[in-house]
Amino acid sequence: MDDTSQKPNVLLVVGSPKGLKSASHALGNYLLKKLEAGGMTTGTLLAIAALQTDAHLARLREALDAADLIIFSFPLYVDQLPAPLIKLLELIAEERRARPAAKSQRLMAIVQCGFPETHQNQPACDIMNKFAKEAGFEWAGALAMGMGGAVAGRPLEKAGGMVRKKVRALDLAAESLVNGGPVPQEAVDLMAKPIIPKWLYLRFGNYGMKSRAKKHGVGKEVYARPYES
Repeated sequence: MDDTSQKPNVLLVVGSPKGLKSASHALGNYLLKKLEAGGMTTGTLLAIAALQTDAHLARLREALDAADLIIFSFPLYVDQLPAPLIKLLELIAEERRARPAAKSQRLMAIVQCGFPETHQNQPACDIMNKFAKEAGFEWAGALAMGMGGAVAGRPLEKAGGMVRKKVRALDLAAESLVNGGPVPQEAVDLMAKPIIPKWLYLRFGNYGMKSRAKKHGVGKEVYARPYES
């Protein structure tokens, strides 16, 4: 039997309230598989589940303490991190100020949003960088992408050729992380590229919005302006 006790330990924390059915999990889980192939041991926990009971929170704290690399993967909600993830980060930072980690630990983030533009994620990346420094983690970088709705919760292996640049970005990130390096700039640039043309993404988005409005009986109110003077 192989001795896995000395293998670097990686923890993926999914910050999406959608949990395992989210694009955040799809992206993070693909990266985990690549890190496993590179000899790391991995595990996944959900931010929203960790806040449900003291026992769940204790389990996450134990996993965090054991990890050599922590990956937070989450969506942008309007222009901010999801509320459960914010709460969890606050708890972690408070504890780390009182009880610093016993070993050096790296932290990275994967951020995606429904906006077509990747740059909408930059404030969230900056927040995670700030959190890492204040909580005593070594910042390993962030991968950010727009058009997250095109991925949804599908495994990247089943999302088709449109995510090939995202797959390549995660492959490059995994290769660097396995060797103790940060997320390389080439990976950052590839992840930031549009999945499909902006006009096509907006057309799909508008169609989906109108379809849902019609389903809920408010199709004729999509363009309503109740507060227009």
